[in-house]
This record gives sequence, structure tokens and C-alpha cells, in this order.
Amino acid sequence: MSRTATGAVFLSALVALIVGPELGFGPITATGRADTRPHTVPQATVMVLVPPFIPQPAPPPPPPAPPRVVAPPRPAAAAAVATGDVWARLRACESPTNGGTRYRGYYQFSQSSWQSVGGSGDPAAAPLEEQTARAQMLAARSDPYHQWPVCWPRAVSA
Repeated sequence: MSRTATGAVFLSALVALIVGPELGFGPITATGRADTRPHTVPQATVMVLVPPFIPQPAPPPPPPAPPRVVAPPRPAAAAAVATGDVWARLRACESPTNGGTRYRGYYQFSQSSWQSVGGSGDPAAAPLEEQTARAQMLAARSDPYHQWPVCWPRAVSA
């Protein structure tokens, strides 16, 4: 190969290295990556037109409701709700976990449970008497075994 041809090959290789990524060939560099270049995604609209003269199939009937399973009543719960010692034991079991989680206060109320029994604001900021009264309201209208699944059995059985 002649000296001129060698120079031309060298020059074209040099141009390919410098300008190549912008033209779509050459080595991939940080400036030549396609994922760093701005691109826009066009918005698409899909319309489904159904002519009125084509009969449409009837919608399927809704599935039958599953059979309702009722838990057997727990006799100890009704007797335990009235005693004050149960609430102290429940509070002692629940309170150590009060560390900024989504459950707050002496009885670890969720915000929705707290509001459902008339509470407002942060449950942990309410006085003990109010938290106990609201916990008793919650236990009276729903299953305390469901509200406090770990600590209620411990509080009732102790």
C-alpha cells in the first residue's frame, strides 16, 4: 500500500473515531449512547368502534358469591372486655413495639382504626384514658382477636 493510501486509511479511521458515534458507527462512548439522548414517546389514542347493527354477546353473569364462613364465638372475649386488668396486660404487650411504625399509641392503632372509633390526630399523642376508651369501643364492635392477634390472647389468658 502506498504512503498516500495509508494516510487516507489512517485519516478515515481517525474521522470515524471522532465523528463516528454521531453518525451511527464507530466505538460507543458516553456521548454516543442512544439511551442518553433525549427522545419523545408519541401519545397514542385507541378507539374501538362497534357498529350498532352487529349483535354483541351478552356479558357473562357474575360469579356466585363464595360461602360465608363464620368464626365460632369466643366466650372469653366478652367477659374479658369488661375487666380493667385485660387492658393493662394488652397495653403492656402492645406498647413495647411503639417505635414509629404505622401503628401508634398504647394499643397500636392504625390511623384508620383510630379514626373509625372517633379519634383524631395521632393516637400516640392522645392521653391513656382516651386510648383505652377507644380501644374498648373497637373491641366492642369488632373481634378483639382480629384487632390484636398476638397480644389479645395473651392478655385474656393471663
